[in-house]
Amino acid sequence: MKILISTFGSRGDVQPYLALAVGLQGAGHRVTLATSYNYTEWIQAYGVNTHPTPFNLQEVMQRPEIQTILRSGNLIRQVRVMRDIMRQSAEAQDEVWTAIQDAGFVIQSPTASGALEAASTLGMPAVFASPLPFAPTRAFPSFFLALRGSLGGGYNALTHTLMHRVMWSAMGAPVTNRLRKKLGLRPWRSYAELLASGRRLGTPWLYGFSAHVIPKPADWAEDQHITGYWFLDSQPDWRPPTDLMRFLDSGPPPVYLGFGSMSHEDPARQTRLALRALELSGQRGVLLTGWGGITRHAAPTNVFFSDNVPHAWLFPRMAAVIHHGGAGTTGAGLRAGVPNIITPFANGDQAAWADRVAQLGVGPRVPGIKQLTAEKLAEALHTTVTDSTLRARAAALGEKIRAEDGVARAVDIIERHAAGFRS
Repeated sequence: MKILISTFGSRGDVQPYLALAVGLQGAGHRVTLATSYNYTEWIQAYGVNTHPTPFNLQEVMQRPEIQTILRSGNLIRQVRVMRDIMRQSAEAQDEVWTAIQDAGFVIQSPTASGALEAASTLGMPAVFASPLPFAPTRAFPSFFLALRGSLGGGYNALTHTLMHRVMWSAMGAPVTNRLRKKLGLRPWRSYAELLASGRRLGTPWLYGFSAHVIPKPADWAEDQHITGYWFLDSQPDWRPPTDLMRFLDSGPPPVYLGFGSMSHEDPARQTRLALRALELSGQRGVLLTGWGGITRHAAPTNVFFSDNVPHAWLFPRMAAVIHHGGAGTTGAGLRAGVPNIITPFANGDQAAWADRVAQLGVGPRVPGIKQLTAEKLAEALHTTVTDSTLRARAAALGEKIRAEDGVARAVDIIERHAAGFRS
C-alpha cells in the first residue's frame, strides 16, 4: 500500500509521524512523508521518502516577535499570529494534494489537510493522527486552551467547543477551506462539520499517547483509538559523543535540562538559572541547547552542554528530566521511567502535560518559565532525587509504557481500515 503522511510544525510535530512511517515500512508499505523541506535529510536518514514543501515553520516560529506573542498568554493575539502563519503555509500545503494523487492511503495530522478530501473525492481511505487528545469529552478540559483544572463535565465539554472554534479560525479556515475551494468543494463552516463528515466516512482518529497516561474517556466513540506512543528510536548507526560518555561515566546520573523547539528572548538568563539550580541542589547536569532556550555558557565540571542527543538514548541515563512539556518530550521522559519536571513556556498542551504529570505523581509541580527561579527549580530537583515514592511511581509508569507498542497498534488499525474502507 502506498501511504502519504502529511504534517507540519516543529521537529516535535514531525517526529511521531516519522516513527509511524518507519513502522509502516517495516510492515511492507511504501510511505512518503510530506512536510517542510528542512527535515528532508533527517527523514531520509531513516529510509523514508519525502515530499518536501517550501514552507519552514521552524524558521517562522523562531522570530522574536512570534515567540513573544506565543508566550504572552494573550489568546486573541496568539490566534491571530497562528492564522497568519497558517496562511503562509497554505500554498505549501496545496502541494501535498499533488503528492496525494500518487497514494492509496492518507494519514493527516491536526496541522495538515487533505485527508477527507482524498476520502470523499478520490475514494481513498484516510485517518487522522494526533499526539494529543483532540475529540470533545466531558472527562477533562481541552489540552489546547489555557483553561486548566476540571470544574465538571459541562465545563470540560465547553473548553473543547471553544478550542475547536479557535483552531478553526487559526488553522482550518485558512488552509482546509482554501484547498476545498480549489477542488470545487463546499467549504466547511466549522470543525464540528468537518469532524461529522469524517465520522460519516468512517475515518478513525489515532492518538499517539499511552492509556496509562490518559485513559480513553467513556464518551469517546469506537473510532477514537489510543494506540500508545509513537516513539522514534535512535538511528542504527548513531553513536554518542565520546566526551558525553566520559561525562556520564564520571559520576552519578545527572539531570537533563532542555527546552526543545522553545526559544527565549534571554537564553543566557535561562542558562544561568539552570546552572544555579544545579549548584543549589548539588546535582550534575546535561544541558541541550535546542532552538535557543539554553545557550552554551562557562560552566563547572559537573555540567555538560550538547546541541542534540536522542532522548530515547539519553533520558534513561538521567536522574530526572526538566523540559517545557512538549508532547514528544513528555512521552520520552515518562517512557524512561524517571521523574519529569515540566516548566511550560506556553499555555495550552504544555501546561496540560505538566498538570497530567503532577496528577500521576511522577513529577513535582513547578511554575512556568516566566515565574521559575533557581531556588524553586532546586527545590523540585531535591524532591525528585529524594522522594522514593515519586521515583517508584515514575519507574512503574515507564515500565508500562515500554511494554506497549503504539506504532504496531497504529499500523494494525490503519491496515484494517484500508481493508474495510468503502468510499
